[in-house]
Amino acid sequence: MFNFSGSELMFLLILGLVILGPEKLPTVLRKMGRFYGEFKRMTNDAQSAASEYKSVFQDAAGEIADDSPEPDFVPWQPPTETSNDSDPEPISDEATSFDSLSPDDDPQISVISYEDKN
Repeated sequence: MFNFSGSELMFLLILGLVILGPEKLPTVLRKMGRFYGEFKRMTNDAQSAASEYKSVFQDAAGEIADDSPEPDFVPWQPPTETSNDSDPEPISDEATSFDSLSPDDDPQISVISYEDKN
């Protein structure tokens, strides 16, 4: 984790011996070892929980991707002129008003979603 070489560890031990003294150094090293072990155990538990959640989400996403049908695409076609009139018919306000819709009306809305499958 810390990537200390042998000479760096020896230097730190000698420095700790000088600063703490021979009486306190073993107890401090023991406490640091326990703290490091507890820290390592907690990080391993967190990593295993995160990988478990990740696998659950990946499985659910795979099931959704396998069950969903591919959308049907209709190519765009330019409108065809049915009459020779140069003036188009005006659209009435009633046709564009959403207030005239009742909850029982079922408007035909099609939604196409795109997913990046990498």
